[in-house]
Amino acid sequence: MRDIDPEPALKAPRAEFGVHLREYRIVAGRRQKELAAMLGWSVSKISMVERGERPADEEFARAADTALEADGGLLARWRETVEHAGRWPIWLAQLVEIEQRADMLRAWEPLIVPGILQTEQYARAIFRGRPRTTPDLVEQSVAARMDRQRILERENGPTLWAVLDEGVLVRPIGSEAVMNEQLTHLAAMDDHPRVHIHVLPHNAWLTTGLQGAFMLASGPEMPDTAYIESITLSQITADSDRVLDVKSRYEMLHGDALPRRASLRLIEEKAKRWK
Repeated sequence: MRDIDPEPALKAPRAEFGVHLREYRIVAGRRQKELAAMLGWSVSKISMVERGERPADEEFARAADTALEADGGLLARWRETVEHAGRWPIWLAQLVEIEQRADMLRAWEPLIVPGILQTEQYARAIFRGRPRTTPDLVEQSVAARMDRQRILERENGPTLWAVLDEGVLVRPIGSEAVMNEQLTHLAAMDDHPRVHIHVLPHNAWLTTGLQGAFMLASGPEMPDTAYIESITLSQITADSDRVLDVKSRYEMLHGDALPRRASLRLIEEKAKRWK
């Protein structure tokens, strides 16, 4: 999958580093204008780096680490973002940056468990099904997917609303053990304070969303954004008309989905069948 001509506003580099910079600055008790004065930068430049709208080079990361007395922690975060960006394809790097900036994610999946909720073995089975793949590529893809899930572990991470078609719970992926582990994981995520999983039952008779998966991302410092999947071509867009269309589809799907507790009971029931 790849992106096609995403809007310039979506090409924000190193958004994850911007999140870390802001966190370290707040811990140090510094305002943006104070950090700007210490580094000899403008306040707007500091603000743009924190929002992920401007890349930070190693010289900046090192200087900010010293100014904020981060003891190498902020510089290490910068190196991690560079490493991650280097091993992810462009479209995925853009998607990761959008997820990092968002405070709410809304996902729909008609066929498989959303990547952000997949177990390692389930993800491995998915990646093994790609044509012309190799064991090394599979493992790199699995590692990248597990890394993406770290946003749910952050104290200020996004809230995730996920709607899954009931068929996702019964479609064989990997093995019976893999499916049992995956559905058990989904059930356990019900305890996460910012994760809400709903299942669209077969008897909803709803055709909306059958064309493919999508995710909506929103946040106070970013345009509402839609990520739309297909077999060979995935799109990232902030076009207001297209985003509104995706939002409308999500609201229809969410409206016909089972309530959270009923969804949990169905997931637990299907998990037992895979033992």
